[in-house]
Amino acid sequence: MQDINKVRMMGCPCFAATESTLEKQLMYFVENKIHGYSVAINAEKIQSYKSNIELRKVIDNSLYPYPDGAGAVLAIKWLHNLVSEKINMPIRVLEIANKNKLKVFIIGAEADVHNKSISIIKERYPDIIIVGNMHGYNSEDDMVLAVSQAKPQFIMLAMGSPRQELFANKLIEFTKSGFAVGCGGALDIIAGNLKRAPDFYINNNLEWLYRLVQEPWRWKRQLFLPVFFIKLSFLKIINNLKKFNRFMV
Repeated sequence: MQDINKVRMMGCPCFAATESTLEKQLMYFVENKIHGYSVAINAEKIQSYKSNIELRKVIDNSLYPYPDGAGAVLAIKWLHNLVSEKINMPIRVLEIANKNKLKVFIIGAEADVHNKSISIIKERYPDIIIVGNMHGYNSEDDMVLAVSQAKPQFIMLAMGSPRQELFANKLIEFTKSGFAVGCGGALDIIAGNLKRAPDFYINNNLEWLYRLVQEPWRWKRQLFLPVFFIKLSFLKIINNLKKFNRFMV
């Protein structure tokens, strides 16, 4: 992990990760039996990092905070001049687990969606060793116990944010093994109940707009975006002025 850049944006830590470097990083954790959990860093989390003490603790304790949205990708580029990408973590974890025949435990979604997605995952990724799965309406204590007994290498938590991150913190603290990944609505997408944004939206940092059209009830969560980008633009200007002053000296 020494060759992977970890930066801070408005105080919030995040790795400058790309799809091409992800497998190396996750397999490093697996092969060295390093336990922990990931946190998907987006503009909302960056904005809330300083004011939300509980969220800050979860992010600071995470093993692998990674970019999950236009806000994080742009902040890494503008403030640190590093290349990163929005990581489709759930799908990449399934692909990596399938390629390396790893043990996976999957948690989340309503029972019917969960069962359908598990069937599809088994068909699509036949070399994954699914050592357990539970829908998201089981008690957290039952989930923790089941995971600790199954001893998976990857734990996928499709419970929505920030619940999945808070639970991941609790889960790994208890089990002291495995790597937990928050998956949001990934099981709904796999089951066909929700569509992932087309590449055009993802490549042009407009996935938030596509999701808003699909889920208009999320509009209140998008109100912070203009404030975030104003702050980010201001910080970019300050950084450029500092570089200019150093050059002039």
